[in-house]
Amino acid sequence: MNIFDASTPEITDDILKEIQNLEVEHLGGGVVKFGNTCTVDPSFLSWVDDNASEAFEQNWTYETDEDGNTYALNIDRNKFSLEQVKMVPTRLLQPVKHDTPQDIVDIFQHYEATIYKCLIRYIDMFPLVLGTIWWRSRGHVLHYDPGSFLGVHNDNDANYRALDGQRFIPHAQNGSRQTLAIILYLNNGIKDLEELDDTNYLGGEITFPYLDIEHQGQTGDVLIFPSNFMASHGVNTVIEGTRYSYLEFLSHGSPSPEVMVEVFEPDEIKAWCEPHWLMSIYEDYEKYALHVQRNSSDRSITDAPNPVFQNRSLEGEVGLKKAYYHEDVVGQNLERGHLSRD
Repeated sequence: MNIFDASTPEITDDILKEIQNLEVEHLGGGVVKFGNTCTVDPSFLSWVDDNASEAFEQNWTYETDEDGNTYALNIDRNKFSLEQVKMVPTRLLQPVKHDTPQDIVDIFQHYEATIYKCLIRYIDMFPLVLGTIWWRSRGHVLHYDPGSFLGVHNDNDANYRALDGQRFIPHAQNGSRQTLAIILYLNNGIKDLEELDDTNYLGGEITFPYLDIEHQGQTGDVLIFPSNFMASHGVNTVIEGTRYSYLEFLSHGSPSPEVMVEVFEPDEIKAWCEPHWLMSIYEDYEKYALHVQRNSSDRSITDAPNPVFQNRSLEGEVGLKKAYYHEDVVGQNLERGHLSRD
């Protein structure tokens, strides 16, 4: 068995019903919470704790600037002061390795299947996002100790600037390709210090300042939101306890290895978080859209602008040679009452 198996769950009739029955709340601006999606075993969080120190050491390299000051670089070669390093969460960037216990691998696979189901429901809320989901980078774990936080940022920002006529081009431009961010909360956030125990944390709310949203995550919450500037966000300082979450991204665009944007076939990846093509996302969502149309009298979602019902032609040299009949989309819209022969 390939522990890096990047297959997505088979979307059966039972899974379609499960997706339709998800607990969903649109917080605003494309920020959507799916509640109670899964449980988290305390032994899994103990495993995270046991691996956090090693991950911290692996995530940083240290160099010296022109003035002789030592600074830290993370995996994407973003620059941090030594004081800042103490304030950011530890990231387990490759949580599944060849020596990872199978029960832990199974947990991560379960989380990925859960996230994928939420993603299909999210697409149904905003169908035109479908064409911007080409590939994914599976999740990594974030471990926030007291005092840790994330400053406000957006996930499309690769930190490009031009100053005095000189362009400062980022080494890594993955962020510029990201469409959606997904967070799975692995333990409860609380509002009152009196509620604190060894399983939860105080503080650590995620905030979206442009959308006037603040959310305190609970175990099993999945939060999906756009990666663009409108959904700029930060994580407030964790005051007490440890905050655990699982973060991944959906992206679009062609590979550009020269700026560290590489995308692999799903059966050829050699690490958990390596970006890989999502080969069935269109067909899986199509199953769900047709399921809703067949089994619900509420047409508000499938009657919205939706690639499944737009009968778009295919792209690329192979796609352009495929037969295409515009009459199909006319017939579908007549059937749905959006056009009239009169």
